[in-house]
Amino acid sequence: MKRTIFLVIALANLSIFPINGAWTSEIDDIYAMADQKRFPEAMVKLEAFLKTNPKDPQARFLKGLILTEQKHPDEAISVFKSLSADQPGLPEPYNNLAVLYAEKGMYDEAIESLKRAIKTHPGYATAQENLGDIYSKMASQAYSKALSLDSKNQIVQGKLDTIHKLFAQQGTDVSENNSQNTVSLPVVPTPPSEPPAAPVNAVSPSAKAADQTVSSLTGAVEDNIVQWAKDWSEKNIRGYLDAYSSQFQPPSPFADRTAWETRRKQIIGQKESIRVTISDMKITVINPSRILAVFKQDYRSSSYTDSSQKTLTMVLEDGRWKILRERSGKD
Repeated sequence: MKRTIFLVIALANLSIFPINGAWTSEIDDIYAMADQKRFPEAMVKLEAFLKTNPKDPQARFLKGLILTEQKHPDEAISVFKSLSADQPGLPEPYNNLAVLYAEKGMYDEAIESLKRAIKTHPGYATAQENLGDIYSKMASQAYSKALSLDSKNQIVQGKLDTIHKLFAQQGTDVSENNSQNTVSLPVVPTPPSEPPAAPVNAVSPSAKAADQTVSSLTGAVEDNIVQWAKDWSEKNIRGYLDAYSSQFQPPSPFADRTAWETRRKQIIGQKESIRVTISDMKITVINPSRILAVFKQDYRSSSYTDSSQKTLTMVLEDGRWKILRERSGKD
């Protein structure tokens, strides 16, 4: 099966993670590297982080993801199993264990892992969908075996055809002859470029909901960043500063938020004109309350011009996406 079940790419439970400190800075950097497929570099930095934070759940989870992408399934399984043992209340490691077990044809183990994920979080749609997909794969195998024993059984043939048609809509092959098992990193499948002929309701409702949720999150973040740049360009100091989280970490050399705000007011207020434009934005959903946005920023004022790559760590605060961390790097 090419794409039967799906990995999750971040832990959704933020209550076990600190908002400030080394975690925010380093883990965000490593997620950005992994998102750019810079896996060896990300792993080096991640291992260094784990030396001083060996029990950090998010870092261990990310290590399992990187190992999966690097085609080291046994090592990834070991990481997720250890994390599940230490954090039995987290459903995501169980789900990703199931993905890896399914790749190896270990369906009983995959089903057990998904049941544990669902037990810890009954509303976990991804795990529910994955469980259904694995049962469908096992049903396909059983029907194929039945047909090999009785090739004239049209009822069994019809059931097998139905399963194959269902997964064909998702670009998935569950046939017995398909021996290549690969896993895709995104949480939800990419829809086909052309609408399916039939059945019209073949796409899973949970996949649609997940896709809509991701689109909603990224759209809201992009809108807030565009408004932040607009307020900056229009020298709307109040709107500009309100775009930053109450937990915003001022860059060096500012000792606190007050000192940083005072300086920003001076710089923005003294410019005769400012124009800030953003382009090539790429958004990574780390979890439902934390998002990474990377884009090109062009800044022009009456006395200064600059172009850089900007990385914003956005967090959900009081119903609005705000800037927790801000980093710049020259193009």
